[in-house]
Formats: sequence, C-alpha cells, structure tokens
Amino acid sequence: MTFTPLVSYAAPEIYRCQVVSDASIKPDGALDIVKDSSRVDQSFSVIKKTGEIIGDVMDPMKNPKVLALGSEKNSYKVIWTQKASGKNGVFLDYLNVDEFVKGAKKPFGFFSGSLLLTGFCE
Repeated sequence: MTFTPLVSYAAPEIYRCQVVSDASIKPDGALDIVKDSSRVDQSFSVIKKTGEIIGDVMDPMKNPKVLALGSEKNSYKVIWTQKASGKNGVFLDYLNVDEFVKGAKKPFGFFSGSLLLTGFCE
C-alpha cells in the first residue's frame, strides 16, 4: 500500500478565495473600511459552475445564478436574489472575480447592499 502526500491546489472548477478587506458605504457615499473585521483573512470557496458558496464568511445564500463563467477577457459573475419583506422588495448579492487577470491570484469583489468585501481567489 502506498500513500501519496496531499497537495493543495486550486481545482479549475472551484475558486478558493480569501478576504483582504471589509468595507461599507457610509450615508455620505464614502467608503468606510471596517478595522479589525472578523471577515478579513477568512476564506470561502465557490463552485464555478453553480455559484454555490462554501464557507462561513457570508450568510447562507440560496439560488445562485451564474451570469458569466469568466475567461481571458471577462470576469466570473454570479448573483443571488431573495425577496425582501414588503411588496416588490428584493435583496441582491453579487460576486465578481476578475478571471482575466494574469497569474494565479484573481481579485474579487463581493457586494451585498452597502457591504463590500474584496480579496483574491485562486
């Protein structure tokens, strides 16, 4: 019986992402960087084909819709929509991964209301 060592690598069908900054939009429109955020340095994974998020950084999100798989010229894009209380209300979350950036680390932005998380995915 032989054992092979576990090698950590990014599978082409999964993004492994790490949060670098956490911010929110203030009422005056300026960006407020959250100092000592518990989200910074946390990680999550994204199943590219389905848009499913695995990890505790974000609240559970259901029914992702992948808008673009990303390429050498385009970003990976996925949205989640949920009905909000009240008539015609909706919550929208959006993840953008700059797949076209050269190298293994691809910058991402995650937007949820006035929350903005940034970092990189591999």
